[in-house]
Amino acid sequence: MASSESARSRFIPRIARPGRLARWVWVIFTLLFLGDLFWTIEKFPSHSHGRVFSPLQAPTFNAPVLVLGAGIYSDGEPTAVLEGRLRAALDLYRAGKVTWFLVSGDNRAANYNEPQAMRRWLLKQGVPPDLVIADYAGRRTYDSLKRADVVFGLRHLVVVTSDFHMARAIYVGRNQGLDIYGVQDSTREHTLAARISFWFREYGARHKALLDTWFPPSTRLGPREHTPGELPNPEQALPALQKATP
Repeated sequence: MASSESARSRFIPRIARPGRLARWVWVIFTLLFLGDLFWTIEKFPSHSHGRVFSPLQAPTFNAPVLVLGAGIYSDGEPTAVLEGRLRAALDLYRAGKVTWFLVSGDNRAANYNEPQAMRRWLLKQGVPPDLVIADYAGRRTYDSLKRADVVFGLRHLVVVTSDFHMARAIYVGRNQGLDIYGVQDSTREHTLAARISFWFREYGARHKALLDTWFPPSTRLGPREHTPGELPNPEQALPALQKATP
């Protein structure tokens, strides 16, 4: 009996044996994962090359700034990440590099209002109320950028968000046909655990962004809304930026 089993085993293809097959599965899985990781971390940000600045390096944009939401605490105040974005946008405004603010975030629940918290924070810093426009339907990055274009008429756009989020925001905006540039807030002052959680979430979100370009989701839009300082000719926007970028 033992000899017959031994004889049969010689006719089983080597790769089909459970141990060897499992190793091949792991090799293929590892290669696919590494390739995906390379695309997500290295290749994906290539879409934003030459379009992202730090607050200190940013040129004079002569354009409004879109600040993307990043959560609020239970007391209605911006999270540390969101406050960092607001402060970066405020620095641009005080330096005369942007003209007004569009704050976009989630307000799908009565007790959760990101745009209101963002607007209130900017007003406390002395920004005139008529220069802070709130978008209450920016539930996610895709929606905020789509509404900035369709509802608020911003085809030429400066977006402020966190460093881990910036590449995705630029990617989504450019795939919507926007002339978009970014100023990123650094998250280096956050704990290592927090930064790992940011990037872990971003890893998945970048794949969702890719799917959104293939299968554009439905976005809650609405009529065209008035914005401060609208230019008669949108092509006049961002003249200083166009000279500063390669």
